[in-house]
Amino acid sequence: MIINDEATIAPTLVSLGLPGYYYFHDEVFAHEMRTVWRSTWQCVGRESELPNPGDYLTSLIGNQPLFVIRNACGELQAMHNVCRHRGARLFEGMGNCSVVRCPYHAWTYDLDGQLQGVPQVHLFPDLDKSTVRLLSAQVDTWGGFIFVNCDSQAESLMSYLAGFPEYLKQYDQPWEELRRVASWSYTEPINWKFIVENYVEDYHFSTVHAESLHSYDFPRIRTTTTGRHCQITVPYTAEKLAKMYDAMTWEPQRLSYQGYIFPNLMINTDLDHVSVFRLLPLSPVRSCIEVLIYQTRAQMEAFPIDPDVFQGKFHRVMEEDFAVCRLLQANVHSLAYGVTKLAIERELGIAHFYTVLSE
Repeated sequence: MIINDEATIAPTLVSLGLPGYYYFHDEVFAHEMRTVWRSTWQCVGRESELPNPGDYLTSLIGNQPLFVIRNACGELQAMHNVCRHRGARLFEGMGNCSVVRCPYHAWTYDLDGQLQGVPQVHLFPDLDKSTVRLLSAQVDTWGGFIFVNCDSQAESLMSYLAGFPEYLKQYDQPWEELRRVASWSYTEPINWKFIVENYVEDYHFSTVHAESLHSYDFPRIRTTTTGRHCQITVPYTAEKLAKMYDAMTWEPQRLSYQGYIFPNLMINTDLDHVSVFRLLPLSPVRSCIEVLIYQTRAQMEAFPIDPDVFQGKFHRVMEEDFAVCRLLQANVHSLAYGVTKLAIERELGIAHFYTVLSE
């Protein structure tokens, strides 16, 4: 398939990086939707958000609309958010229901996705309701986070995470007790891969975040890879600076456990909270980034967060990153675009990301 002069859609690397058209071409984006986003485990929410039977939340996995619901037995079920009659969207947002009811023609399904009711059923003389159910997806949890995978034949969640849970357990707060205390989102004119590449490298910190993240000890940041993912340990500086404008709480002689879970999740721990970035590609040149802030009860009591004040501080760091990503996106059509060299250690995460994509 020819998509850009002599370039093809085959995921081969050009020089040390991806060719520019990988960041704007419609057919590359469609290929990623089919391969990357439909066959990987992706976080969609927290178990604590669905405490009761009938509680549900909706999410997009790439371009696939899904919902997760707690059934009558208290188990989580993940299903495509698509009525089997004529394909209408069943749910929006979050809520609770006793049955799954299509808003178009009122077909109803139980909480396990089995068709139960059809209005004017005599109009469907050959319909066997026992053979019709909503298309399911895999669902599993770790640390209170709900993950789903559209591929019914995919490896288990724990195999996919490849040791990431053991890494995050070094954090001294119980992951299962985290509760959301703030959230917001950004929509940016940036290809999703640039956002990932920026997150998994720290070479830009001393230039882009010299003031906003100066409680971190930049030279001692270390990135290691596990499976498709990157683990990033970020030490704090030994001495607190006199005037510190920082979104992150200073914690001398300790580590912030951060990392990227392919393809769309970034996790960052701090003394007073955990921040999670969830990435959703909207088009080849547009992405949504959700910022989710969590605290345990102990953190809520010790470090109460004013969501508006906290978001304002956090926004500074996010905007610094988005600004440089926009510079990259602006140049992908240039004949001069390319990666000449990647910094050892500091850009290790980008090299690993390229390898994972090429596979």
